[in-house]
Amino acid sequence: MTTEPDMLQVALQGFHAARTRYYVQLDAGHSEEQMIIPTVEVIYWACVLDEQLEDKDAEYMASTAYGRRIMLGTRFARNRATHQLPMLIERVASLTAPIRAPLRAEEMTWLPVDKIPPGRPAPAQERNYVQYLASKPVRHTLDDIAAWFASEQNRSGSLIGSALGDSWIAF
Repeated sequence: MTTEPDMLQVALQGFHAARTRYYVQLDAGHSEEQMIIPTVEVIYWACVLDEQLEDKDAEYMASTAYGRRIMLGTRFARNRATHQLPMLIERVASLTAPIRAPLRAEEMTWLPVDKIPPGRPAPAQERNYVQYLASKPVRHTLDDIAAWFASEQNRSGSLIGSALGDSWIAF
């Protein structure tokens, strides 16, 4: 008899693996057209995990922490990526801390909301996208999400509390 995997752990692993792919491609200097692939993949896994935790954990759902607000903005991006298929990111000339090697004078950022095709109204998600993602470096969002999930793993009673341990190292 095969035991079914803990899909919350699978989603968390999917998030971290996609985030790693994002950074590998970012460091290789890939184009926006190539970078949108791991960007959408990583926000997919993040949103799947966030939505499952919200549905199954009342304390998680009630949280108003910074990480939850980032996730609401990320859901806006994921929903637009899924239903309108826009280019969500753009390369801009910028040096943003923390600086990563190899050094580049450019950054992948989320599009401003007015450059994303309209979709089903989601005022709270859109408000959080504008505040926390729009025109900001994608890598900062991904790092904030990783920190949020790490914090959630450490919360007593968390459904992902026994997750990956040290097998996934944050960038």
